[in-house]
Amino acid sequence: MARKKTLIIISLVLLLISATSIFIFSKYQRVFVTPSSPKTGIIELPVATPTPNPLAPFSVLFLGYAGGNHDGALLTDSIILTRIQPETQQIFLISVPRDLWVYLPLAQDELIPYKINSAYAWGSSTTQYLDRPSQYTGKAGGGQMAKNTLSKVLGVPVDNFVALDFQAFVKTIDILGGINVNVQKSFEDPLYPLEDPEINQTCGKSEEEIAALTATMSGTKLEEQFPCRYETLSFERGVQLMDGITALKFARSRHSPTDGGDYNRSARQRLVIEAIKDRVFSINFLPKAIPFVNTLSYHLLTDLSLNDLQKLILKAEEYRQYEIVSYALTEENVLTQSRSANGQFILAPKMGETDYSQIHQTLSELFYPITPTPSPDL
Repeated sequence: MARKKTLIIISLVLLLISATSIFIFSKYQRVFVTPSSPKTGIIELPVATPTPNPLAPFSVLFLGYAGGNHDGALLTDSIILTRIQPETQQIFLISVPRDLWVYLPLAQDELIPYKINSAYAWGSSTTQYLDRPSQYTGKAGGGQMAKNTLSKVLGVPVDNFVALDFQAFVKTIDILGGINVNVQKSFEDPLYPLEDPEINQTCGKSEEEIAALTATMSGTKLEEQFPCRYETLSFERGVQLMDGITALKFARSRHSPTDGGDYNRSARQRLVIEAIKDRVFSINFLPKAIPFVNTLSYHLLTDLSLNDLQKLILKAEEYRQYEIVSYALTEENVLTQSRSANGQFILAPKMGETDYSQIHQTLSELFYPITPTPSPDL
């Protein structure tokens, strides 16, 4: 009898595990995308798969976009390359500014200049640049375009991408029970856009007044004339427990007089990623896997397969011990301010619009610093 009960219990456990696996797999199929194959007209012969090097670095590109149905919904406000380097036991977080000027493969034989934050949007488009190469079409097209473009810019392979909208960001943090973010300095942002503003909110101004303001002002100066469209954010220095909405505001804020701009925002986004990493490692995340996959299945896309994800999970405890190194491409190192031919503010490599050699060299030295050879004693 005892043996039968044991077999029944084991069978029930296996059934539960199988049902859970099937459920997660079915949900994961919604977020997992594979790139379209390039149409070359050449029949490629199969080649042997090389034995993987366990110490080889690999990288995941994280793309954050607003989502929804408004204009620019797929423009990526957050672009961070996460490079895991087992050989040196380090994880690098490389921030790329959204205004970086690049050349995108939007036609079969032509590269067209745009800001990097549009790569995911154009690669995902079903109405524009329909003649672009086939590998940049379909559900994975945006991620592939961002990956391949940034691989050329940064000089390192970009293995996978994860693209998520703001809803996914908020829900992820809430499922984790919040995150502890180490705010580096206190700041206020008086111009954080309200979540659901009325697009034509007048703030008590007449049509004539609005027309006059629009004709003479732009950017922050114009925004300041419509305070009813914004809220004021305030963050104090120190470790703070943030829910999803609070963390999103912290990561997106860019109009603080003391901590504003895209570079400071990128630095805060890296702090949030570190906090998420710490939270995932500090809790037993497995029981939350089902609601996590279920909740995010309509707000996230990735080319990380379930097998890839399983390998990452198995290595989680090892990665927990790795050093986190944050770095941003800025005007203080490899970029310079410029204007595009149509007058847009852009950031370009200091060596020239298409010369990424300094970026490649800088990141190479960041990943593998050159140790000076000691001078021989005289």
